[in-house]
Amino acid sequence: MKHYERRLLYPRSDTLAAAFPEMEAVAMGSDTTTPIRVLRDQPELHSQLLARISEMSLDVTDVRPG
Repeated sequence: MKHYERRLLYPRSDTLAAAFPEMEAVAMGSDTTTPIRVLRDQPELHSQLLARISEMSLDVTDVRPG
């Protein structure tokens, strides 16, 4: 299992938290949020999280193992 962090260009909000209920959302400054979740591998990262982020038309500034 790996711990991945994705940084989104949006402030932490109830809407963002509702979109990713299985993740801990950590505010990183006033304009970015980092949803954190432990994943099995990179394919799970792409198939579950990045696909959902793309469907919501959100901008990701960074994805990295944490």
